[in-house]
Amino acid sequence: MRLLLFVLFFSLELALPAKAADELELGQISVAGLEGIYDFYGYHGEKDYLMIPGYHYPPIFLKYFPSDFAKITDEKKRNAMFIKILAPLTMKLNNEILAERKEILAVLEDFQKHQELSNGQEKFIEDKATKYDVFTRLQGYRRYAYFLDELLKKVHVIPPSILITASALETNWGTSRIVKEGNSLYKALNWYSDEGLKPIGEKEDDSYRIKTYSDIYSSMQEFALKLNSSISFREFRSFRNKILERGTPLLGTMLAPHMVWNSPLQNYAGLFDYTLAYYELNIIDKSVLDSKMIEKPLPKKLQDLGL
Repeated sequence: MRLLLFVLFFSLELALPAKAADELELGQISVAGLEGIYDFYGYHGEKDYLMIPGYHYPPIFLKYFPSDFAKITDEKKRNAMFIKILAPLTMKLNNEILAERKEILAVLEDFQKHQELSNGQEKFIEDKATKYDVFTRLQGYRRYAYFLDELLKKVHVIPPSILITASALETNWGTSRIVKEGNSLYKALNWYSDEGLKPIGEKEDDSYRIKTYSDIYSSMQEFALKLNSSISFREFRSFRNKILERGTPLLGTMLAPHMVWNSPLQNYAGLFDYTLAYYELNIIDKSVLDSKMIEKPLPKKLQDLGL
């Protein structure tokens, strides 16, 4: 009898549809395989990457660019896929930043109420201060008041259009060697180290390597941290905070003029502004992830492509 019940229960389990996932993470995959998954979930829109009028994107997260991505000869198709790959990752990143900011705000509320922090809260804030390069010699109450104030200026969202445009310019729209061999989206460097990719054509300076990552999201996380912590982007953050204080929607075109950094590209800020505007990436700044878009379980033939 028990055996019969077990067989019946197991049969019902097989008959039920697979549980919908909140997100879909893809590993090694080809362009054709990725297109099949995008088609299955209806991940298309204006220009094949702007999900309007709904402004909802599927939480499909790639660990790596497709193995044959650089072989796409149609520039329009390649650039559209580049944006479609990065857009959900930028929204995932901003959700994580907002969660981190929420934790800091909770500590601030407790601090204002009790005028002090617990040992655990102090450690939490000290760790965040180290992460975001906030320093002071102040002690006691004034120390944590300063830390909390500075952290809330730094720990905030970055428009997806900024993250996408910067990567497009630094990787030639995902076709460069640093993406394929190092999962690098922003050409970060390791100085005085042999770790990373040796620059091709560099004859005079052998003191640096191009940093490599375990996946493209790790590269994006590090770049976002640089924008939110480095003194080089102090004006970027200051202008962002002014926009947010006014209650104005935060769009990449407003911040593009402040994206002046150490790049070999001539007129980087101008090129940045033009690329962001030409591809209308501000639309992605208004968008959100929607797990309902991937409610249908992938058929077996598509699951084998990149899971």
